[in-house]
Amino acid sequence: MRTRWWNNIRWRLALLSIIAALLSAGLLALTAMLVIGYYYNVDQQSRLGALAHERAQSVSIVYEHNRALIEDNSNTTFANRLKRIANTPNAFLVASIKEVSSVSSRQSGSDPEHLYLFLNTQKRLVYPLAMSRGNAFAVIQSLLNVSDTSHLSTDQATLMNAVNSALKGHGQGGFFGRQTPVDNSLPFFVEPITISNHTTRTNQVVGVVIVTPFSNAVPGFVSTVGIAVLSAIPVVALLVALLAMFYSRTITRPLAKLTTASRVIASGDYDAQVSVDAPGELGELAQTFNDMAIQLKKDVDELHRQEAWRRELIMNITHDLATPLTAIAGLGEALVDGINQSHEDYEATGRIIVRETLRLRRLVQDLHVMAKVEAGALEPKKKNVRLAALVDETLAVMATEFERHQVEPINAVSYSLPTIQADPDMLARIFTNLCNNSLHYTPAGGTITISATQHGNMAIIAVTDSGSGIPEEALSRVFDRFYRADNARQSKTGGSGLGLAIVQAIVSVHGGNVWAENIPGAGARISFTIPITPIEDQPTIVTNHLSQSRV
Repeated sequence: MRTRWWNNIRWRLALLSIIAALLSAGLLALTAMLVIGYYYNVDQQSRLGALAHERAQSVSIVYEHNRALIEDNSNTTFANRLKRIANTPNAFLVASIKEVSSVSSRQSGSDPEHLYLFLNTQKRLVYPLAMSRGNAFAVIQSLLNVSDTSHLSTDQATLMNAVNSALKGHGQGGFFGRQTPVDNSLPFFVEPITISNHTTRTNQVVGVVIVTPFSNAVPGFVSTVGIAVLSAIPVVALLVALLAMFYSRTITRPLAKLTTASRVIASGDYDAQVSVDAPGELGELAQTFNDMAIQLKKDVDELHRQEAWRRELIMNITHDLATPLTAIAGLGEALVDGINQSHEDYEATGRIIVRETLRLRRLVQDLHVMAKVEAGALEPKKKNVRLAALVDETLAVMATEFERHQVEPINAVSYSLPTIQADPDMLARIFTNLCNNSLHYTPAGGTITISATQHGNMAIIAVTDSGSGIPEEALSRVFDRFYRADNARQSKTGGSGLGLAIVQAIVSVHGGNVWAENIPGAGARISFTIPITPIEDQPTIVTNHLSQSRV
């Protein structure tokens, strides 16, 4: 399936990184401009306060000086002029303001950055004289081009509150326009002009001075910083995108390898492995994928083996059932047709029918046991078993088979061997299967010996025959189901091929191991282990459910 580019992890990561970088850089720029604007306004408000206080104090000093000239009856030209206007309202205040403004202009030149407006106690504009005597805000609006008419009433109220506060002797500042740190709002400060009242010995407010800048333009360094930050945003976004695309390869490349390996497995090749050196979760994912592929291969191989076993089972059962059934059917027809006339012939025919019937019963029993093994339902009922006695009983039951094959059974298990923890019936089945297997390959006059030794908390039990041994290539497969060294499957040289597989299953559920080997000069030996009963559980008297006869 073809993946569209916008669904590709690399491009999605790059786009998300660009968006995140733009948002982060924009937020950083906005924060920087907000902080710079805020502290710039704070600093400007502080400067306006200092300028207003300085100008108000200068006017106060000149006012006091002019009043002293009149009180001292000085005959100077300036004093005489002051006497003539002494009775005019606000004359002293205007004269003092003019003198201070004239001196300031001569000393440092006019201040082109700030506007100074002087109001009397009746809140009327008294200076500059060139302006119409009216509302101070109207003058500010006309001179500073305050065009935001939606805030006129608010600004008027703010200015009037500051003037009222100054007339009470308290300086106050504020802003014209919108109150956000990033707009073109104009700060102002109102400072009272006070003189000493000799009668009441208190300070008297004779007017106020309003100071505001002609422009609230952001300083050059603030604009430079803002432009630099805004210019850096696309560069940062581009770098972040490139880094994101490069870094995404560390994620997409291992994922691509995993995808390729998955497709190989999906095609039926379960040997696919992923070689990823990526650290962290991707490396762990790759290792888990490899473990999954290995386990999947094992499971598939096991399914193939099970399928092969199923086919072999059908084929072998068909063969093993057909041979005795054919013999029984043929002999039965002979009896019906009366071919055998003598008593000896009837006995021989009967013995053959019984032998083939017993062979069929053993085959059915073996299949039943293997069905339990496959279902995991083979559960031993363990008891304390005296091994020597159980071997005696098993050999006694098989005495007829040993006589027919002319093989001597030998019980070499010592009666002093401690009891073992086992299911007696299953253990008897082990000995029966092993002896039957050995009888097929032991020539007449040979021996089959059952022996046991103690090794720690386990008993090692061995069944050794005097036959020709097991071919080396068959040693590793003798416990496979339906495997026989005799590929021709002749009934006289082999059984169903399930006997040793059943032995292995029974030993396994008892917690032991089983193995086969050839003994030089002796034949084949099949050994297995069974746990020994703990010392405190050893019985003082053992009575077995079978007879105690010894062969």
